[in-house]
Amino acid sequence: MQSLLNITPKCVFAALMLAPLLSACSYTMNQNAFIDRVVQPAPLGDGKVLMVGYKLPGADTQCQLIDETSRNWAEAQTVGELKMGGGRQVLQEDAVASVKQRPDAGINYVALTIHNQAGLGVIDLSVASEAKTSYFRCANPPQPRS
Repeated sequence: MQSLLNITPKCVFAALMLAPLLSACSYTMNQNAFIDRVVQPAPLGDGKVLMVGYKLPGADTQCQLIDETSRNWAEAQTVGELKMGGGRQVLQEDAVASVKQRPDAGINYVALTIHNQAGLGVIDLSVASEAKTSYFRCANPPQPRS
């Protein structure tokens, strides 16, 4: 008990200053309930439309996985700094370009999986995280919610 009384104001101040850096965890771009509901149409230019969402399709959509690719999420965010949708827009544009290159594959839904970005205070712990793009051919592709 005596040692607790010997804590100097400098030690208390230092502990208070370091506490946010050591204990604050932050997450951005979560795979959360809101973004999981987002499905956007992306015109392919040949009259067809690619649906792009942030959730893997359910069994009711009768989808078949055609391909998966990944890209460094930090890089996509950097490239997307001047775009309205940021890194998500970069991933979507890459997916549309990829689908246009293989029109015979019948891909009509793309799921973008962006992992939680974690930080410890001001330190980004997920700089090397990968964003995954999954390409599907679906009998009933997910649709935008009205």
